[in-house]
Amino acid sequence: MATIEALNRSLRIILLDDGKTYPITNWFDNHGNDCDPDEAEFAVAGPDANGKWYTIELGAYSHLGVH
Repeated sequence: MATIEALNRSLRIILLDDGKTYPITNWFDNHGNDCDPDEAEFAVAGPDANGKWYTIELGAYSHLGVH
């Protein structure tokens, strides 16, 4: 099963460890309300080819600048 390696808020995508990317479709604050990406604590991405959706706790990822 593939896992999320990275996400890009500005492109609104996730990158899985198998190299596939999927769109982030929803952004939520800590109360579960829809919000902008810059305010989000959680996100939902997908679906993948098997219909799986990915729920992401954004605090688990650190910010990296352009390399």
